[in-house]
Amino acid sequence: MFQFIGYNFFSDGDCLSNAPANVNNITTVELRNAIWDHFNVTRNTDTPVSQDIPTQWDYDTIMNADFNGDLDAGNIDWIINEITAIEIKRRIAGGYEWITLARVPINKVEDLTFVFNDNLNAYGVQYEYAFVPILEDVEGEYIINTIYSKFNGVFVADLDTIYKFLYGVEYSNNTRNQQIGTFEVLGKKYPVIVANGNLAYETGSVTGIVLNDNFEDGNVIDRVATTKKLNEMKDFLTNKRAKVLKDYNSNIWLVVVTDNLTVTYDNSFGQGVPSLTFNWTQIGDANKQQDLYNSGLVKEV
Repeated sequence: MFQFIGYNFFSDGDCLSNAPANVNNITTVELRNAIWDHFNVTRNTDTPVSQDIPTQWDYDTIMNADFNGDLDAGNIDWIINEITAIEIKRRIAGGYEWITLARVPINKVEDLTFVFNDNLNAYGVQYEYAFVPILEDVEGEYIINTIYSKFNGVFVADLDTIYKFLYGVEYSNNTRNQQIGTFEVLGKKYPVIVANGNLAYETGSVTGIVLNDNFEDGNVIDRVATTKKLNEMKDFLTNKRAKVLKDYNSNIWLVVVTDNLTVTYDNSFGQGVPSLTFNWTQIGDANKQQDLYNSGLVKEV
């Protein structure tokens, strides 16, 4: 068995020299001028010299090609047997607490091709996202990428759907609600204040103009598309499920729409520009895993 790197087989001035013991920073491998039955690369430098062809992937294997009708040298087929799901996690950069946003079951190679959009992120935050392979309930190595979250407008979203308000957006006076009991006791000058719980949540109202999705491309109002979008938004806002309300001021609330919707029309545009108003009540913390679980915005794993 011959072991060589960067040498032509019995055809150059160094063909009888000892094979190099160590080559650093290898970035490419080229096979040529021969008929190859098998090619295997491992990071395990303690592997003994052997005439046996390695056929199984392990954690040290880098490439393994059997040239059986293709040039594949990757481990995609082996990976499918080693993972049962992929978890997508997020945390504030430099923080410690990961939030699991989604779990994708993996049963076949095609399941590894997917797109995930994080609709629950806040503006102006540096996030770390982790791509985590799972075997049953055991986590593999985290693959981490850092992304700065930035957007323009006011958004209302759940895990799968998101709508944007950009024009004519107005907030009402948000209210921080708490429950305090006031008792006036006979013979005392001042009342007795009783607070038996930790109740503290916000309520508010949002108004925004609804326009067709491609309005920003040419500033052309598509009346049919606008009406269709308005009806879809009304169905979405009144489905009685939790949502995230967020804006480009870094505000983010975990809410439920708790009142009737109101639609008003700008008559100067022939009733073609509707404004939608909805009232909301905060039901949890949009940055807490358990609150997201309880509200159904992420699936518990």
